[in-house]
Amino acid sequence: MKLIKIFSLLAVLIMATSCGSTKKVSNTTPYGQKLEEETCISLYKKKPTIRAYGMATHFKESAATSLAEAQARAMFARKIEAAVLAATEEVAVSLEQYAGGIADGQSVSDQSAEGNTYGTTIAQQVLHNTHTIETSRYFGDNRQFTVYVCMEYKGTDSELASQIESSVKECISQEDRARIDQRHDKFRERILSVLGQQ
Repeated sequence: MKLIKIFSLLAVLIMATSCGSTKKVSNTTPYGQKLEEETCISLYKKKPTIRAYGMATHFKESAATSLAEAQARAMFARKIEAAVLAATEEVAVSLEQYAGGIADGQSVSDQSAEGNTYGTTIAQQVLHNTHTIETSRYFGDNRQFTVYVCMEYKGTDSELASQIESSVKECISQEDRARIDQRHDKFRERILSVLGQQ
């Protein structure tokens, strides 16, 4: 019995000396070392026309996820708004709002405000056709969750451009619709060009 206790004590001592030193992993990155790109950002860069990403940090994981999704949707919305403004400008579609009375027939031009309104409305319609394709979660030393999400339009680049085009046509005059139809290819090219910018 004593022999078993001695062997047990020796085993504990051997384990204690071999495992006694703990290694601390440094959180600093050596100067000049290439950092690995986050998966959600890499996915976004592969198809920037139909994807967007977001990142958020919060003490609650669910809150961080919701905020990251909101960031991704906001990124998508900004890109769509910019595409609408650029494409309508490219084909000379008027986004002026008639603000005069019948008697004086005056028209007030507020193209940027009207274009932003159209762009926001169209972006909201398109965002209904997006879904999350990737989520990355991290738990930091500060005891907060950092969440990245990558969202994608449910369709191809061409289908997205078609949806934006038809949504723009719903918001403009018949004359401007005819102008878009005449310069259809140029209009779609401009939409895809702006959406594809990173």
